[in-house]
Formats: sequence, structure tokens, C-alpha cells
Amino acid sequence: MGKTETVEKIITQPTTLSDSQKSAVLSNSRHIRIVAGAGAGKTETLTRKIVYLLLSEKVEPSQIVAFTFTEKAAQSMKSRVYERVKALGGEDACSRLGDMYIGTIHGYCFRLLDEHYGYGNYGVFDENQEMAFIFRMGWSLKLGHLGKRMNYADSCKTFLDTINVVYSEMLSKEILERRDVDFYRSLLAYEKYLDKFKRLTFNRMVSLAINNIEKDSSPLSSVKYLIVDEYQDINRAQEHLINLIGKDASIFIVGDPRQTIYQWRGSDEKCFDDFVNHYPDTETINILENRRSGKRIIEAANYFSDSFETAKYSHLNPTKDEDGLVVNIEHETDIDEASWIADQIQRLTDTKGLSFGDIGILVRSVTTSAPPFIEIFRNRGIPFIIGGKVGLFRRPEAQAIGMLFSWLSSDGFWVPNPWSWKEKITGDDLLLEGVSSWHLAIPSFSINGETYENLRSWKRNVLSSKYEHFTESFFELLVLLGYLDLDPTVEEDAVLMSNLGRLSSLLFDYESSSLVGGKKRDWEKNMKGLCWYLNSYASTSYEEPMSDDIRSNNAVQLMTIHQAKGLEWPVVFMPALVSKRFPSSMTGSERDWFISRNIFDVSKYEGTLEDERRLFYVALTRAKDIAVLSCFKRKSKLFGKCDFLDNLPKISIKDISHDDNLPEYNFIKKIDTEEILTFYTGEIIAYQKCPHYYRLREVWNYNTGLRVMYGYGNALHDCLRHAALMIKNENYDVLSAMVTSVRRNFFMPYVSESIMESIKKGAEKTLLGFVKKHEEDMKRIHEVEARLEFPLQRATVTGKIDVILHDDELYEIRDYKTSDTVTTFEESALQINTYALGLKIIGMPISKGSLSYLEDNTTNNIEINQEILNNTQEKIEKHIECILNKKFSATPGEFCSKCDYKRVCRWAKNE
Repeated sequence: MGKTETVEKIITQPTTLSDSQKSAVLSNSRHIRIVAGAGAGKTETLTRKIVYLLLSEKVEPSQIVAFTFTEKAAQSMKSRVYERVKALGGEDACSRLGDMYIGTIHGYCFRLLDEHYGYGNYGVFDENQEMAFIFRMGWSLKLGHLGKRMNYADSCKTFLDTINVVYSEMLSKEILERRDVDFYRSLLAYEKYLDKFKRLTFNRMVSLAINNIEKDSSPLSSVKYLIVDEYQDINRAQEHLINLIGKDASIFIVGDPRQTIYQWRGSDEKCFDDFVNHYPDTETINILENRRSGKRIIEAANYFSDSFETAKYSHLNPTKDEDGLVVNIEHETDIDEASWIADQIQRLTDTKGLSFGDIGILVRSVTTSAPPFIEIFRNRGIPFIIGGKVGLFRRPEAQAIGMLFSWLSSDGFWVPNPWSWKEKITGDDLLLEGVSSWHLAIPSFSINGETYENLRSWKRNVLSSKYEHFTESFFELLVLLGYLDLDPTVEEDAVLMSNLGRLSSLLFDYESSSLVGGKKRDWEKNMKGLCWYLNSYASTSYEEPMSDDIRSNNAVQLMTIHQAKGLEWPVVFMPALVSKRFPSSMTGSERDWFISRNIFDVSKYEGTLEDERRLFYVALTRAKDIAVLSCFKRKSKLFGKCDFLDNLPKISIKDISHDDNLPEYNFIKKIDTEEILTFYTGEIIAYQKCPHYYRLREVWNYNTGLRVMYGYGNALHDCLRHAALMIKNENYDVLSAMVTSVRRNFFMPYVSESIMESIKKGAEKTLLGFVKKHEEDMKRIHEVEARLEFPLQRATVTGKIDVILHDDELYEIRDYKTSDTVTTFEESALQINTYALGLKIIGMPISKGSLSYLEDNTTNNIEINQEILNNTQEKIEKHIECILNKKFSATPGEFCSKCDYKRVCRWAKNE
């Protein structure tokens, strides 16, 4: 296929791009800025740009870096790139697409720090784990002194908010030392603790990446094209990072200032305007076509965007043939509103062929607006998922678990309303209310005297250290509460089981942050700390698992507008459009900070009326076919309508009465692009072990429990990696490389310093024994921890190969194992053969595979031939097909005895 023909197919298949999209894809300008409105097909534009670079311009995949705002967006873009490249260039053209980075900025920073800047043995705290860590370390950081007028929990939260401002705004530490010396000292102490325990945080990763790149930018030398999605949502630190990465590369950015809604966490839409100041040669292209929504919806959105005060924007042009529908309705009360919406959902799913997942309910605040929906949906059996930071603890099952774990502390308490601590549940009332909440979640659960006696026995067992970790105690509690009677094939039970997986993650977040550094368990003290964490932070910060993964549950999504960014539904309800809720009454309220308000743009973090307008605009443009705007007159007091409703065109909106149903609408079911999910090799093996085990671990994220020796295998692998690199790149002899690597890099996050030394000596002895026996193999290492990603059927498979050995033009894959107790030889052989299959697809034929067991210095060969690879491909494709079709039935057998979830599996085979 010639270049002209290739370009023609890129811009016309599977659909023809608009003229503005074509300009964006085909432009060879070094700096390009795309202004793409809601539903303008920006993901498709980005995808075709990447395909154009790969197939027409013959750019190597390793030379392209693409940043997306979320991992979900990265998955979508990666899926489309693979699909288009495969369709236009065939299987061979997909062979090295895994060398291209498509993911979040934070993920890229971690890769840089891990592979090039010496942070290979660091772990990452997410926001919740970081908060738990600050709760633990706050007194040492003197946060009580910083927040003299606050309680301890508020001081911890304000400290986290403030350090995120410091990193996002790149505030000078010299200025902090001069202006806010107490905070400055606490910040330095905090960073020292993070380094001591070898932990990274999201915002600090960006800061560290910038610092290291400015000293040595050589790891970026291969980057020739940098593509950034959602540029209006980056912060100043990310902007600086992008400029560093793109110093010797072409930069292609896409954004829409109308949809800047994350200022409260540092996003700065001014970065989008400043891009042309940084790069005067920038070519700006506007994409105004909207392919998502019906004409009436776009008319309303355009009219509303004219009310923006800080900037004026060109109108979107609807391209769909369907008119769409915008409905306005007023109810007497919030209960009437929720009941009417429930009626419409049932009609839509019963008679219009929609699924529950086709419906989104978007609110300004889940806290204020979700309660009536929760009660009515539960009574009617409508499956739903609650978003927003209080989403999880709006569920009675979450409240039940929260109360029962709080009951374990002698000073335990539960605050039903996190915004009013006047009323607390304490003592044995926690037991009674906890059981009552559980019964509300699972009405079939019978309560009797034995129930309470079993729970009292569970409490004694926890406090007497009977359980190894939080997860074990949690699983035991679930069994006592009748978890084994839940049926994952029933949608409501599946949602509940998924939420319990989220609670499992919550417990791990707190436990791991509390014990990092080798701090010993003290169950009474740990339970007291957990109680405060639950009430002061978790109850207002943990969300339910969202159902935007095709493996997840089919449910109505009730969420905040912030969460809805980037999503779309055929039908969107926007309820509670009343005064003081939308716009939020908190807009512009001063927040507490531990730094001077005049050293950063504080208004950006505290909100403006313009921010609220953008939120309304984003919510409206999520609807594909029907947008329903609703309000109510009264709750406990009279409410007025949201002022924003006056900024909508009457001609585009149909007013209906609360006695009416939605007008008849002919939904045209369109086949969406089939999403190509990415699977790690470990996931494939997990599915082979047992599909239900896979669902618990990979879909619902049940934790397996924190053990003191957690990370031992990773530590050995990390030492081997660094030793191999020293042998390969620095001419170390094998033994000295191994000794040096262990002494520099061996680290286990949950082992105390005193015990660490003895474990490190044992590890050194183990690894020296291994490399002495395999000294010649260590000299044959071709590549260490080689990343692999390759297309297979309706998915991509990815993994990281421990080492690739090379000798006389023959390549061998070797995987290191600490033991064969968790993964059998047959399962490890499948992993090796999967790697061999992938390497063959990308052009590196493998002649041999092997498994090395580090503890006993043995190596077992694994046969690789074409027949085995064919069988491997057939097996993997079968597993993937089953996952995509949500086939998660349990397969009881020998694995049950080793399964981490056997206690909470109704199908587990008795030993």
C-alpha cells in the first residue's frame, strides 16, 4: 500500500474524519493545539494522529508518548490504536506497539523514576494510603502545632491539601522557608519519612521526575512525539514536565477550556492559553463538530456556554441526524423527584431496550442529593452504583462494616453524619446498629442471639491477635454475616459483593500505611486508629467501584459531575437543580491552608461561579439522546430553581408535568467500538486457576492480606535486576555485582530495621548461591525486565519478562521464582510460553524457556515449539473470551487449598 493510499484509509476508515480532524491528523507542524468541544471525537482524532505517525510517517512506536487523564481513557485510546493499525497494516504492524507509552502522567513519571533514576525499590501511595500515612505520622510532623485551631484529623487533611498545592504550583522551598517556616519544616520531615520508607506519592512523583530530568534528560532522548489529552486539566508542574519531555520533540495537545472542572485540585486552564506563548509557532485547530448528542442537547449547551463570563467560545455543530430531547420538569419534593426518575428508569429498561448501565444520574453533591435515590432504588430492586467521595458509605453494607470495626476499639464510635459530630454511636450500640445496617443491606439475613454471640467471639479473637492481618479478620466477619449466601449471578448481590471488595481495599490502605517501616501490630491501638480513619476521612472519601469496565456490573450510575467527565450515556438525569445546591453554596468559601494565601492563586482552589457554570455544561453534554433537567420545590424548607436554568433556550427544551412520563423517543442502538482490554499475564493465570478467584482479585479487588514478609520476592527480583544491569553495563563481575546490589537495593516495606538486616543477609546468601551456580547465565543476559505487549484476538496481553538470555543467536526467556507453592510449574510454564508467543509476534523468536527457583538454586527447562505456542494461544484466547463474556463461575479443585479467598468462597473445596 502506497503512502497516499495509506493516508486516505487513515482519514476515512472506519469513518470519515471532518475537515478539521483531517487537518489535525495530517499537520506536520511541530507544535499543534487542538480545541475540541464536548463530543467532538477528540479520542478518535488522537487515535488517527498516532496511526498516521506509525503507518504513514513510519515513526517507531518507542518514539511516541501519549498522556491521558485517566487509565480508562488510556485503555480506550490504546484499544483504538491497535484496532486501526491492525485493520490498515495487519498483524505485523502491531508487533511493537507495546513499545509506545499510552497512559497517565503519573504512570510515566513512575516508569522514569523506576527504570532510570534509582527508585526501583520504591512503592507508591495512592491518595487514600497517603492520608492514612499522614494520620499515623502527623504528631511526629507537628501537625497539631500547625493546625492549632483544628482537630487532629482536619490538620492532617489540611496538610495533605497544602503539600499538593506546593507540588502542583511548584512553589519555591526558599519562599516557604521564609514565609511559612513551620510548614516548611513539616514538609521536609514528611519527605524524609517517605524516603526512609521508600514510598512515592502522585504529586511528588511529578516533582521528582522534573528534578531528575533537569539533571539528566538522556532517558528522554528517544521521545520524538508527545501527545497530551485533556490539556486544560493539567497543573503547572505537569506543564513544566511536558515542556521538558517535549524539548526536542513535537508536541500535540488537545483540550477544551469549557470543560475545566478540576481547579480545586490544581488544574489550570491558563496552561492551555499559555501553550502558544511557550511555542509561538503553534498551529491552533478548532474541532467544533459534536458526534455524541442530539441537536436539541447541543442547542441547549451552546446557548448555555454563551453565559460564560471569562471567555467566549465558538458553538458546537451537531452532526447526528437525531434531534435528541431536553426535558425540564419540576416536582413538589425531592422524594417525588427520585420516585419519578425511578419510574422512568423502569420504563426505559422494560420497554425501550436500554440497560441500567445506559443511564447516568449526575448531581452536584452525592451527600445532599443521593439519599432519596438510594432508598427508592433499593426498595424497587434497581441496581445502582454511587459515585462521589461519600459514595461507598451511603451503602448500608459499608456502614455496617464501619460500625463493627469501630466497635472493636474500647473507645470506638461511629458518626452517622460526617458533617455533624454532635451525635455519635458508641459502645454496644455499635454492634446493634451495625447488625441492623447489615440487615438493611441483606434483608434475608436473620438476626438472633447467636448472631450477637458470634460477633462478640469475633471481637475477642481480633483483640487477642488470633488473625494474621486485617483481611483475615474481615473475611471471618463476612462469613459470620452470611456472605456465603450471596449469589454473584444476582445483579444486586454482585454490586454488594463489589462494594465489599472496596472495603477490603480500604482496610488494606489503612493497615499498609500504618505498618510500613516495620511497625508492629497492636490490635487495640490499630483498631482505635482505624476508627478515627473511618470516621474522619474514609466515610467522606471512598467511592464505590465504577462500572465503566465491561467486566463490571450492569447498574445505574449515580455520581457527581466531576466523576462523569469523559463518560456518556444515552439518558442523563440532572436532578436537584435547586438554589444553594447548584451552584454549590460552598463556592468561593475560604479553605484552611498551612501556607500564606498570597503566594499562590488561592481562588482557583476555592471555586468561582464560572467553575459552577462549566460543571453544568459538562453534565449537559454527557447525554447522547435524552437530558432530563429536574428540580423540586421543597424538602424541609422551600427551594428556588437553579439560576442556570434561566440560561437555557426555551425553544430547545420540552416542559412536562410531574404526572407525565418522558415523551416517546426512538432510541437507535448503535454498535460501539469494541473495547480491546489489556490483560497482564498474571491475570490470565489467575483466571486459569479459577474464574471466581479472578473476579474477586481482578474485578472486585479483594485484598489478599498484608503479611510481614510481603515484598520478599519483589526484593530478590529487584536485586537481581540491578546486578544484571551492573554486569551488562558497568563490567562488574558476577559476585561483586550481586553483593553490591543487595546492599544497595534490598528493601522490604513491612520489616523493621533490626529484622531487615538478618533478612538481607539471608537474601544475600541465597542470591550469591544462585549466581555462583548460574554465573555463566548471568553473563548471557541480553535484556532485564523486558516490557512486552502484543495483540491477541480481542485484547492485548502485557507483562514483564525477568530476563532474556542470548547466546549464539539463540534467545532464552527466564523467569525467577522464590518458590512453587503459589504458582505451579504448569502455570509458570504457561506464563513463559505466553511471553514466547508475544516475542515471536514482535519478531524475536525464542528457542528456549526456563524457570529458576532462587531458594534451592534449581533451574527447570520449559520446552518451546510451534505446537506448544499454538496451544498457548488457543488457551489464552479462550480465557480472554470468557472474561469478556463475564463467565466467572467457580471451578473447585486442588487450587482451593492455596486460594487466599477460600474462607469467603461458597464453592471452596474442603481440604
